[in-house]
Amino acid sequence: MGALPGARCPICRKSAGPRPDNPAFPFCSPQCKLVDLGHWLEGSYRVPGPPVSSTGDAEGLEPRGRTDWPDGNTQEEDE
Repeated sequence: MGALPGARCPICRKSAGPRPDNPAFPFCSPQCKLVDLGHWLEGSYRVPGPPVSSTGDAEGLEPRGRTDWPDGNTQEEDE
């Protein structure tokens, strides 16, 4: 899919060229792409969802049983 006619960069509002010609699409440049990444990393953008406890209680996030690692290996955990 290419850019829609009149597609604009969400950061600076300049024209964003079509995907085959613009590897930074939907942004106009790699710089605007990095600015957007910075907004996500700073927490300026948020995905709606239920509130998360900030007390450090990560009980629901603890892995149970088998853990699959990014390198493809698995590790059985003792419970």
